[in-house]
Amino acid sequence: MKRGRSMRAKRAMPLSLRVASIYAMLVAATLLVAAGLALQFTRNQLSGQVDTQLKALAMSFQQKVPEGVKTRVASGQTFTAAVVSETVNWLGYSSFFEGQGAVVAVRNLPPPNLFQPKGAYDLGNAIKAYLPGVLNVPQAKWLNLKGQTGASIRALRVPINDPNGHMAGTLLVGATQSKVVNHAVWNLLKGIGAASAIGLVFATALGLVAVRRTLRPLEEMSHEVESIQETDDLSKRLSGRGPRDEVGRLAEGFDRMLGRLQEAFLSQRRFLSDASHELRTPMTVVRGQLELLAMDVESLPGRRSMSIAIEELDRMGRIVEDLLLLARLDEGMPLARDSVEVELVVGEALLRAMLGAGDVRVQVLPELCILGDADRLLQVLTNLITNAVRHGRNAPITVTARPEGDYVRIEVSDLGPGISPEDLPHVFERLYRGSKARSESPGGAGLGLAIALSLVKAMDGWIDVDSTLGVGTTFTVTLRSAPPAVSYRMPVKQRREATAL
Repeated sequence: MKRGRSMRAKRAMPLSLRVASIYAMLVAATLLVAAGLALQFTRNQLSGQVDTQLKALAMSFQQKVPEGVKTRVASGQTFTAAVVSETVNWLGYSSFFEGQGAVVAVRNLPPPNLFQPKGAYDLGNAIKAYLPGVLNVPQAKWLNLKGQTGASIRALRVPINDPNGHMAGTLLVGATQSKVVNHAVWNLLKGIGAASAIGLVFATALGLVAVRRTLRPLEEMSHEVESIQETDDLSKRLSGRGPRDEVGRLAEGFDRMLGRLQEAFLSQRRFLSDASHELRTPMTVVRGQLELLAMDVESLPGRRSMSIAIEELDRMGRIVEDLLLLARLDEGMPLARDSVEVELVVGEALLRAMLGAGDVRVQVLPELCILGDADRLLQVLTNLITNAVRHGRNAPITVTARPEGDYVRIEVSDLGPGISPEDLPHVFERLYRGSKARSESPGGAGLGLAIALSLVKAMDGWIDVDSTLGVGTTFTVTLRSAPPAVSYRMPVKQRREATAL
């Protein structure tokens, strides 16, 4: 069970988790940017590496094949036959990486006059549509071609010349850039992704630990403030936790504010206690003198004036008693801790407060007991029922009590006009009276609900209010349950009257 409206409100995500989440998003964004730059750099490097490999193949052909051709021609072979033999040999022992291929075109041979390495990329078939135009140009040149499947092909064309300087053929080495580069980039991306995931988890964990350690004084301050709010103990302090940074200075400032509030409340309590004590004796004397004077007054208007004066003095006396009770409760006045039968207390409260009331419904389980002070519980319920009768305008009233776990919930509901949203948060404040309460009950002092709250809190319970304009109001008192015990009994006559009600 949760106490108070603030405790029932949905809690937001802890600040440490929010800061750690922001930190994790920043780290993730940084890793994504770094990965993008690394991949782009790698792609550029690999593209340059493809050119280097193709150039190495062409240089290997230019270094080995012409020497072999010279040897074969010297031994009696024709130039064309020597070129074909050396080309076949070179294609056989040359190494081609994945996606690389070569085409050697030799002139003065019947078609097909094209030679390609076995097991390598089929470069000739990939650029079959415009292969003749590429091979018949005598200049060496880098080419960017488009294969039949749409793949980008990087190629180097090198002419083969005979001893007279005439073009005897063409060497074309190439590689599918997309396949070679993308394969390497994909492997790199997998490595970067795995490393980034591990790094992100590690950085987030370290960030969460660091943030929680940094915000620990703030979290302790939050718990301490909640404790002060729940216990109304203004003597507690927040400082003395951690270094004097922003959080430490905040704690010191909050402590100074708590000190001033504590002094103000203590001054108010001393004033109320002293004033109440000082007013009791003069009021008793004045009342006694008025009663003596009333005995000598014979006229009816005079007696009526004396009666009104005595009634007002009695009202002031009740206010003084209420102020004294509040002062004693603030000072920690101990209350009894007995097993109190709720049904009996509700019955007597109804007898005290139901004069002039209309329809009343009571739903209280028999032998349902709370742990508390019977007289003070009676005072609380009498106050709540009296308010329901006074402000409910003869509307139906319902009093219910039921167990709920280790607690007992006692509800006093009416179907009256309700409390305005502006007044609802202040109904338990001392001396607070809403505009409607001032007009309907000018004799009240605004202390009844404040006393009820203090009494219920002194019995380790809490009290809530829920009200809707035009629908009604419900006050709920929650106290710890207790086993049944014979500790509080009404007189037999009152028990019969309560049962009749």
